[in-house]
Amino acid sequence: MTYPPQGPPPQGPPPGNYGPPQGHPGQWGPPPQQPPWPQQQWSPGPPPKKRNGWKWALGAVAVLAVIGVTAAVTISVTSGDGGGDDPVPPQETYGLASADDTGPVNIITEDPTCAAWTPINDNLAAVIKRGWNKRDPNVSEADWTAELRSQYEEVGEALTRAADQTVRLAEQTPHRAMRELFEQFIAYGRAFTDTIPRYTKDDNHLALAAITTANVIVYVCSAIHYGSAASRAPLVDPLSASPEPAVLRDPNDARRMLETDDPTCPEWDRILHRFDDDTRAWQGIDPNLPAAQWNSEQRAVIDGVIPLMKEFADEFERLGMQTSNPVLRDFAMFAAQYRRAHAEALPTYTPADNYLDLTAWRTTSVIYEACKAAGV
Repeated sequence: MTYPPQGPPPQGPPPGNYGPPQGHPGQWGPPPQQPPWPQQQWSPGPPPKKRNGWKWALGAVAVLAVIGVTAAVTISVTSGDGGGDDPVPPQETYGLASADDTGPVNIITEDPTCAAWTPINDNLAAVIKRGWNKRDPNVSEADWTAELRSQYEEVGEALTRAADQTVRLAEQTPHRAMRELFEQFIAYGRAFTDTIPRYTKDDNHLALAAITTANVIVYVCSAIHYGSAASRAPLVDPLSASPEPAVLRDPNDARRMLETDDPTCPEWDRILHRFDDDTRAWQGIDPNLPAAQWNSEQRAVIDGVIPLMKEFADEFERLGMQTSNPVLRDFAMFAAQYRRAHAEALPTYTPADNYLDLTAWRTTSVIYEACKAAGV
């Protein structure tokens, strides 16, 4: 298999090619799922009509519609009872609404930060599409034209603005997984911006990690809005208790989840390639067809891929339990739960369920790019 493939990106199905996304010139182009709703409101409608593999669309900035009302978040910090002669000092919570979210990650069925994320995401997308989306990421800083240098600088400024604004959202979300997504967007966005004065092609993985994390947030919010998260979450067993989550830190001081390589990175590469190979028949099915419209051949393909999806979800969870990195573990578990939700949805699939797949798909893409950015 060659990455990136040549020619236009294929029309895609719910799963999406899981091959590694090496940077072709168009990787920052329009997202694989261009939202069908008007840009300044939530409106009824199906999910996107196209589905492209991650090796094609990884790093594209999806555009999320603006939600009309942003829910307020009340942040409360509860102290211990003070008993005992040597009380353990309480952990600094930095005003995080998710400070007490210490259990296993799961499907997110609501989150008050989705509306606020929309203009941040949209403005970043607009800057990226001013020409930088068509650049060749293999061209190093020493060989940039004046125009290309200007484009990089504009994108760096846009990423900095977006990261700065995202700090507040990381504080406000009540979900640890969502906070970690915001934090990784901040960390990788700033890390990439710092490389611009001396950019080389390897630094592109930092950009891909940041923008792919932004896409995960978009798809989490889309699954919430279109109802697939709430309708399918009850079909998935919650995870058992997992090791302690990462120590809380100020989101404004967010760190990349992988500064150095992780022992699980080679396994992620292998598993994601295998997913791509093992689900090719499924990848040929139009994601806009609900289950009620499948023919017998399509139904047979779906019936065959469901156990495969569950198997890969188990693999994601296994890798999550093997790593000592708490954020990487959370992302692995998060992807596993959304993959399971999508598998459970398939017998009665509706196009809105595609967002469950997109969330799982993009989350594993973040892991892949974080590994590559760490030099694996």
